[in-house]
Amino acid sequence: MIELMIALALVALLLTVAIPSYQSLRQEQMVKAATQAVYTDVMLLKSEAIKRNRTLQFIIFNSGTSNWCYRIHIDGSCSSCSDSCSSIEGRKGADASEYPGISLVASYSESVTNVRPLSISPRRATLAAGNIAISSGTYSMQVKTNNVGRVRTCGVSNVSGVPAC
Repeated sequence: MIELMIALALVALLLTVAIPSYQSLRQEQMVKAATQAVYTDVMLLKSEAIKRNRTLQFIIFNSGTSNWCYRIHIDGSCSSCSDSCSSIEGRKGADASEYPGISLVASYSESVTNVRPLSISPRRATLAAGNIAISSGTYSMQVKTNNVGRVRTCGVSNVSGVPAC
């Protein structure tokens, strides 16, 4: 009976230590995954702009809100998160529902209310300078772009294994 009580006490102690650290690890990994998805889609759109020889757009809707989304825009109408817009190689963009607890804030100029397009030129795949900040709790990363077409990711705070901004 004493052995059972000791075993239960040890299990309780392990759970009180492990659960908060698991939540923290999960939060950090969600920030990394969302950042990688944005980075991958911007890079894909850059190569498609050159391949198609036309300006393409990476459109961020509702930046800074809990129902953000972004879409890859090649042709047709793309005016809200509910539009499927167009896709390249099966990628259409992402929604906040895919990354619960993640905040996405873009520094690019608004074209209309809550719409921030990032146009990618077919000429050397140039795009506007700015960043897309992805965060959750104390973890924060950015996808940074510059005028000559460079796209990179960096850690703003508390993200392990990522170069600092």
